[in-house]
Amino acid sequence: MVLYMISVCFVISGLFCLLVTLFHIYPRHRQNMKIMEAVWSLTSLWATWPGLWAYLKLGKSHPAGMHMKMSSYNMPQHPQWQMVTLSTLHCGAGCTLADLVGELFTSYIPVSIGGSLIAGQWTLDYILALLFGIYFQYAAIRPMETLTRMQVIKKAFKIDFFSLTAWQTGMYGWMAILMFGIFKNSPLSHLSWQFWFMIQIAMYCGFLTSYPANWILIKLGIKKGM
Repeated sequence: MVLYMISVCFVISGLFCLLVTLFHIYPRHRQNMKIMEAVWSLTSLWATWPGLWAYLKLGKSHPAGMHMKMSSYNMPQHPQWQMVTLSTLHCGAGCTLADLVGELFTSYIPVSIGGSLIAGQWTLDYILALLFGIYFQYAAIRPMETLTRMQVIKKAFKIDFFSLTAWQTGMYGWMAILMFGIFKNSPLSHLSWQFWFMIQIAMYCGFLTSYPANWILIKLGIKKGM
């Protein structure tokens, strides 16, 4: 009962923070980099209040009408830790969207690999995360690079593969603890409040494992800080 109440509280908090973020962004605080509007919305959904705080601290843009005066080339630079944080959240947004789609899909149409539903689920989630992640990276890189579309796609894949894999590793690690440990004898329904609360925690684990990967990618110049 306690876990149920906590789960309801956090999941509803995520939905509330998502709405607050959306109402703040539209129409008066549009982002200079459009894809960040989706990033901040998805971040608020899983990170709840810390995600909303991060948006107000790091992502709040100028009122509508002013953002058009700034291009991707003269966007204000953030301190190193903020650039890494923004890049990590950008990476995680694709993973978040992938898990929402993947988990809801397999709730109605199970996917298995070698007879294993877990293997099928995680493989589907990873593929979706990679596809969404490449799109998010493409949307961020395209306005700032004088490259062909295919070159941008290749660069997006190169960047996102490492940071996304690191994020998914943290997520899968937490979900493995749940499936093979805490809830081994009483699996959670994918449509339960407790399951989605655990997904929120899994996203935090993904952030922690992806942050160092993004720091290294930025340090090596493979990925531009945001």
